[in-house]
Amino acid sequence: MRILINALSGIGDAIMFSPALAVLKKHLPKAEVDMLVMYRQVEDIYRNNPGVNNVYFIDFMKQSKLKSLKEVMALRKNSYNASINVYPSNRKEYNIVQYLLGAKQRIGVRYNHVSKANLDFLNTTLKQEELNRHNVLENFDLVKSLVPDAVEEELGPFVLNFSIDDKTRARKYLIDSGLMDSFLVGFHAGSAVLKGHIHKRWAAEKYIELAEMLNSRYGAKILLFGTEKDVNSKIHQGTRGISHLLPEDGIMQNLALMQNCSLFISNDTALMHLAAGLKVPQAAIFGYTNYKELYPWKNKYVIVRKKLECSPCFYNSPRPVKCIFSGEEAFKCKTTITVQEVFEACSRLIEEIPRDIKS
Repeated sequence: MRILINALSGIGDAIMFSPALAVLKKHLPKAEVDMLVMYRQVEDIYRNNPGVNNVYFIDFMKQSKLKSLKEVMALRKNSYNASINVYPSNRKEYNIVQYLLGAKQRIGVRYNHVSKANLDFLNTTLKQEELNRHNVLENFDLVKSLVPDAVEEELGPFVLNFSIDDKTRARKYLIDSGLMDSFLVGFHAGSAVLKGHIHKRWAAEKYIELAEMLNSRYGAKILLFGTEKDVNSKIHQGTRGISHLLPEDGIMQNLALMQNCSLFISNDTALMHLAAGLKVPQAAIFGYTNYKELYPWKNKYVIVRKKLECSPCFYNSPRPVKCIFSGEEAFKCKTTITVQEVFEACSRLIEEIPRDIKS
């Protein structure tokens, strides 16, 4: 049996399929499972995943539609028995690609919003989206279309595998930076900007203040993760001697560094999920996205958010996020979260870390 996983929608969405993938491979050990991606970071993450035979990359974002179509049609020649659009993939383009790939059984989701407009009927098997159900469980329901005997209890943590080179380069960086014996805290202060998700970000000024409090109280050194150079540079400039900008070695090398952190603090981003996969305790700062669907899976965490009547308001669709408020009150679900609230969440987690911290 040949199965294709279409993990096109992003890094965080892709990693949240990995527990379901492990269940799929457990029940169908002889199946050949391939993956199609359009982000190099996703290719890197799944390259060493034992549940995947081949990872195919198509640069839908940058190359011509004609070239992309030719590559899709070439992949179609693999004659897949089934294909799955990972959750969430609520765009017509994803359904069109899955249709063109030509699998006999095409598995997707019937979304609660604009699903028909996004051509969900191009799939042969549709699972109904459920509100307040974690993305991992939504993906598991897709896999159950192929392995109906699978049960949720089989779902494990996110799957991340490093090469020896990744670990060696991470260790060298820590030694060269004098950080081997430090209490390391990871920050991801950025976010994607597509569909207005720049509003996921907690203010860089607040991250600066938080870094100073963690350093003063616990002697913490901060590692700044993510590709958002403007945000990280601002935090680094405001926390000289406390924070460290990471080398641009690629996502797996940076994840190997993240594995050395004792705490991770971030917005709701892909790196939040990757930190969960590494079992790094985390304070996750949420705004308008649904923490019940996106909390760090199978990890120790504290969610920091404002309980507003309007939040969460974002749902999976191509439509950009919009706030019902304007002016200074716009996105107050995120802007009104205080440094003290996040610091208290961090302190709760730090008290449970089994190691000595020099103050």
